[in-house]
Amino acid sequence: MVAAMATATTASAMDLGNGLSLNTEVKAFRLVDAETNNVTVEPELRYTTGALSVFGEVPLTVYETDHASGDDFAIQNITEDGYKPVLEFGAEYNINEMTQVYGETTWDLNTEDRGEVEVGISFNF
Repeated sequence: MVAAMATATTASAMDLGNGLSLNTEVKAFRLVDAETNNVTVEPELRYTTGALSVFGEVPLTVYETDHASGDDFAIQNITEDGYKPVLEFGAEYNINEMTQVYGETTWDLNTEDRGEVEVGISFNF
């Protein structure tokens, strides 16, 4: 069962039209050192026009054994202070098939504060 949980990942994409898409990743995994079993859901809304893509996503912990909230079914605590999600935002621009410039940041709903802004260039080959 642990091996199955460690490898279970589901990704789904839905084209909403007009350059909008909804992508969702569900992961079930075990953190070996922490000795916890986890299930996360990460919905992403993306707008793409030409080489430019802008996105926002919300990683959510649905289940975690020994979750800090005291409830293994962690999603039920999502509205409580200290357990609210961190929003992730970004933009990507494809220079060519192998090169992309990007910028991204986060917004923590618990502290109501922006995270580090990361800007960079990536190469895929």
